[in-house]
Amino acid sequence: MDGMAILLGKGGFLLFTLGLLIGAMIPRFLNPRMGLSAHLTAVQSGTALIAFGLFWQHFGITPAASPVIGFSLLLSFYALVTGLILAATFGASEALPIAGRGFQSSKVKERVVSVLAIGSSIWMMMACLAICAFSFIA
Repeated sequence: MDGMAILLGKGGFLLFTLGLLIGAMIPRFLNPRMGLSAHLTAVQSGTALIAFGLFWQHFGITPAASPVIGFSLLLSFYALVTGLILAATFGASEALPIAGRGFQSSKVKERVVSVLAIGSSIWMMMACLAICAFSFIA
C-alpha cells in the first residue's frame, strides 16, 4: 500500500471513531435529529474512506493526481461532517431542511452550514468523478 492509501484508511478510521462519539452526543445537540445525521454520515463516510484506501492502488490514479484526489476525498468528507455537527449545534436548517425541520438559526450560522454542506458535497462528487475517470475511462 502506498502512502495515500494508508492516509485514507487511517483518516477513515478516525472519522468512523468520531462518528461513534457524535452518536453518544446526539441527545445534547440543539437538534438531535441533525445530530443523528452527523453521526450516520461520519460512520458511513469513515467506512467509505477505509474502502477507498483499500482499493486505492487499483483505481489507476496517476502519481501526480493521487495526492490531489486523495486529500480532496479526506477533506470533503470531514467538511461535510463538520457542517452537520454545526447544523445540529446551531439548529441550522436552510441547507438541510428535512433533518432541520422546525429549527432556525442566524443568517451567518445558516450560511456557514450551507457552504460546508453544499460545498463539500460538490467537492466530494468531483473527487469521485475523477476516480471514475481514472478507473473506467483511462
